[in-house]
Amino acid sequence: MKFELEGYNINNLLKTLYYKRVVLYDVIRDGNKKLSFVIQDKDVKKVKRYIANFKKKEKPSFFKNIPKFLFANISILIAVFVGIIYGIFMSAYTWQINIYGTKDLTTAEIIKVLEENNIKKGKINLQSSEEIETILLNNYDRIAQVSVIKKGTAIIINLSEKLVYTEENFEPIRARYCGIITDVKVVTGTINVKIGDFVNIGDELVLPFNLDTYGNKVSVKPMAEITANIYIIEQSSIKRVERSLTRTGRTINEYQYKLFNLNIFSGKNKNSFALFEIVSYNENVSKLIPLSRDVKVYYELVEKEVVHDFEQEKEELISKSQIKAREKLSPNTQNIIEDTEITIANDTMFATTTIIYEGVIND
Repeated sequence: MKFELEGYNINNLLKTLYYKRVVLYDVIRDGNKKLSFVIQDKDVKKVKRYIANFKKKEKPSFFKNIPKFLFANISILIAVFVGIIYGIFMSAYTWQINIYGTKDLTTAEIIKVLEENNIKKGKINLQSSEEIETILLNNYDRIAQVSVIKKGTAIIINLSEKLVYTEENFEPIRARYCGIITDVKVVTGTINVKIGDFVNIGDELVLPFNLDTYGNKVSVKPMAEITANIYIIEQSSIKRVERSLTRTGRTINEYQYKLFNLNIFSGKNKNSFALFEIVSYNENVSKLIPLSRDVKVYYELVEKEVVHDFEQEKEELISKSQIKAREKLSPNTQNIIEDTEITIANDTMFATTTIIYEGVIND
């Protein structure tokens, strides 16, 4: 038992306990008024009469209370122990058999073959993944390749059936967006990415062929659903100073007259504009004779300068960036994370909006 005391006459107490042959352990003094120590349980009653006038705290030994704790909670401990044993025992059973990639074969046919080889739901199946793969390949010539995964209480079977060779060329499945692959479900074709890969727009995700048992490529139309954390990034910007050219309304015209497509004479005015743009066109002058003219119009331009206040226009720039990004979102998109960052470089302010969401990335 540990005691923590506070009060006067600490020295007298220590002398008294010494004369009474009380053995103290882990004695700690804090000044003249605080004392802590540990004694054997047999001396507790003897000591209590000498410390009655002190302010005290008693802390029983942790190990002393273990038997009491165990006795008080024995039923709970037994239930926990039984639950753990039961969980371990039940996890050895197979409760699900999931089959993917069938075309001509049916799930019922494959389940029947598995049951004939003592692989059943609600039963402990000791066969390894490789042994199950061998059973399926030996029983079905139509299976080109098979992969078996034992995951927890489930057996997951992915297979592809032998296909008739064709000269037809199919396009690969490509990424419509940038993103990080989170899940891959391939029906036909050869997967070209794995979970965790970052892909850009246009990257090939599934190639348009399968391999037969001899390793030869068999052309197929790829079919798959590939999920990813998709990134949409859009940016808007404004320069602090923008210059633009606008027309003043003043023009100067030039004419070149033609008869039977031969130049006959021209009319020109001196172009005195410092800044201008030219628009040219041809028009008929007469409906009776093939007389036409080429017209060249000089439009006077003036340069205008606009100075932007970044602080005042920041919110509008953010809104433009967000609208551009949201326009690219697929319908019924969920789990969206959106962030817009403002940066200034080379006297230009940029608003960059990044949207991350989970969705199908393949085209």
